[in-house]
Amino acid sequence: MLNARHLFSQLRVRSSFEKTAKAQNSGNPEAKYPDNRPVVPNKWSLERDRIFVLEYPPVRSRDQARLPSDGGQLWNLSVEWKSRSVVALFCRLEEFLMKSKAWTVVLFLVAGSPLFTHFCCAQSKPAADLIITNAKVWTVDKSKPNAQAVAVLGDRIVAVGSNAEIDAWRGLHSQVIDARGKLLLPGFNDSHVHFVSGGIQLDSVDLKNASSPQEFARLIGERAKLTPKNEWIVGGNWDETKWNPPNIPVKELIDSLTPSTPVFVTRYDGHMGLANTVALRLAGITAKTLDPRGGSIVRDAQGNPTGALKDAATDFVYKVIPPLTYEQRVKVIKRAMAHAASVGVTSVQHMGPDYEDIAVYAELLQRGELTVRIYAAPLIPQIDDQAKIGVRHAFGGPYLRIGALKAFADGSLGSGTAYFYEPFLQQGENRGLLSDEMQPVSLMRDRMIKADAAGLQLCTHAIGDNAISIILDLYSDLVKAHGETDRRLRIEHAQHMAGKDFDRFAQLHVIASVQPYHAIDDGRFAEAHIGRDRASRTYAFRTFLNHGVRLALGTDWEVAPLDPMQTVYAAVTRATLDGKNPGGWFPEQKLTVPETVEAYTMGSAYAEFQEKEKGSITPGKLADMVLLSDDILSIAPEKIRDTSVLRTILGGRLVFDSAAAATKSALVR
Repeated sequence: MLNARHLFSQLRVRSSFEKTAKAQNSGNPEAKYPDNRPVVPNKWSLERDRIFVLEYPPVRSRDQARLPSDGGQLWNLSVEWKSRSVVALFCRLEEFLMKSKAWTVVLFLVAGSPLFTHFCCAQSKPAADLIITNAKVWTVDKSKPNAQAVAVLGDRIVAVGSNAEIDAWRGLHSQVIDARGKLLLPGFNDSHVHFVSGGIQLDSVDLKNASSPQEFARLIGERAKLTPKNEWIVGGNWDETKWNPPNIPVKELIDSLTPSTPVFVTRYDGHMGLANTVALRLAGITAKTLDPRGGSIVRDAQGNPTGALKDAATDFVYKVIPPLTYEQRVKVIKRAMAHAASVGVTSVQHMGPDYEDIAVYAELLQRGELTVRIYAAPLIPQIDDQAKIGVRHAFGGPYLRIGALKAFADGSLGSGTAYFYEPFLQQGENRGLLSDEMQPVSLMRDRMIKADAAGLQLCTHAIGDNAISIILDLYSDLVKAHGETDRRLRIEHAQHMAGKDFDRFAQLHVIASVQPYHAIDDGRFAEAHIGRDRASRTYAFRTFLNHGVRLALGTDWEVAPLDPMQTVYAAVTRATLDGKNPGGWFPEQKLTVPETVEAYTMGSAYAEFQEKEKGSITPGKLADMVLLSDDILSIAPEKIRDTSVLRTILGGRLVFDSAAAATKSALVR
């Protein structure tokens, strides 16, 4: 029996055979089969009201059936339906002919024919593999923004419309999901994550909610009791701004609790970490150690290291932390993928991955185990590795691509290392730090020129207003050097803008890759660090849009939660986490829910050159979708953060089902 899925899994589009079939009916002696054999009229070959009977070269016995040495004659058939759509059927005769007593392939291509339905199609079109019906579909496609149902064939969306229109795609084996009126959106595409670090943090010590130095120390001490000998305690995500007073922690807080266990726990922004005495000793950091370019060793009044390290100084410790083993890396990535699916994230753009991360992604892809699409952007010092083999932006396939580079201009606001024109308040002359990659700036310019010449995409971290301006200068140099082209240059974070630079952003077509959750987090203390005036141009999402700048939304996970509902909530309310700005911190910069979802789907897809492949629920695009528990387009904005994901669909596959997850959790308990 010819398997219908086998037919569609080997589609090849051809138009020649239809003409051959017609010529065969007419007995045209000059007609040829696709393999150049002359057509011989016979009673089995006919075309009548879309019924095709296709005969392999007439044979009188089984012994005379000889298949070509390449594995079998491959026939191709194109059929034009009343809908004017063309369905290409690829039929491997070697599987079917030997089972056919008449040695004849008969395809009854008649709308509604039971035989045709059995072979491959339902009514006048192929049967959908997946149908989502009774949904409130917001497509993010301006040509058709709303619908009730979606049909999926393979990994692509084939139809979007009313329940009745999509029901015509239903076949005997179609999987049907009744959305029961829930909101269906395109899968979320996080434009800026640290995917492996996020996976590590899921199972590491969590210090984000430590409300005092004492609780900070207690949590680390408890983890030390569970940590095997010679293993490090890492992770952390501590936030000293929640403490009173908000002092940076020192090693003495944890040394007595970790006398033989090395500890390096990072601040939640990733730009500062605390090392205990064991870790400092392993890293060789003493009072005599000089600050590296682009970094700072925090010292006490006597010049001794306190254990706190900023930006490039953290590399002293990172170099002595044992790398993940292969097995650990696989486990961490699978953990991260499961978390992403549970919150409706179907694509991520991994900034600064290790090559070992990409290798595991590739292996999981080969094994069919990737449940998220990944665009990987290694660090710009590694520019030669991609350039020398000719890789260009967005190189790869639907699940895994490279061709971008992550660069660093400066540090962060909370760590006092974002690079500003004017000093931080109450920090003397501290204006922040340019990263080691920017020392000198000409080094960054040379790398960017090389990357641009190679066709690689640039994604540059810049937070302070001066750092952003310098990167815009460098991007302008690229245009001068190589002319206008579709570069899709990006500035990651683009947090604290100088007023003069919004127009330059637009003129250079730079994408603002921003993370709204940072606004409601940093909004707790930003004005104390930089004053009201500079804060008014902080996370200026509305001003960007008003200047015609494209937004791509993300989270910076593990710095902020990966959950898109927290990001949407932040963008539309700007209500700071301390509860002091319920009406919004600089509310004039709020986005609407539709604007936020579009920037989180189509905006992020555009930022990775994939807007024709994903980002909206549109026929022909990848079937990446998320079904939500609540209609975030209509509920009160403050309730958005409580919305959960019911189902996540990736390429037509169900990769998360909340009901199944709840059942599994109950069984585990």
